[in-house]
Amino acid sequence: MSNSQKPLPEQLDTVAELTARLADQAMAEMMSQRAVSDRTVRSLADGVLLLDQHAHPIPRLALDLLMRIHGERFAEGAAAADDPVPEAGGHEPRRDGELGPGRKVLKLFRSFRAKGRP
Repeated sequence: MSNSQKPLPEQLDTVAELTARLADQAMAEMMSQRAVSDRTVRSLADGVLLLDQHAHPIPRLALDLLMRIHGERFAEGAAAADDPVPEAGGHEPRRDGELGPGRKVLKLFRSFRAKGRP
């Protein structure tokens, strides 16, 4: 879909449903002690970003799961580097009063989305 076309509400409903299903599947993988693939994480982030961009409700599990995965991967990277954990993604500290729940994590999701893309 081109950037100039606005998706229909039914299309956004479908994206929300697929994002919720993918989050359920990823949660099941995590609970069975399997790592969630980068492809799955990028797909979740893409779904969340698309829904947020069009002011459509985002499945809460998808938000929670992406935050958890980001936290785990960020902690692993910091531990591997043996450095203290900097602010999220090295960006300026967020001020909770400035951003709504969906906006607080957009920078984090964009970091997932950018991995593996040219």
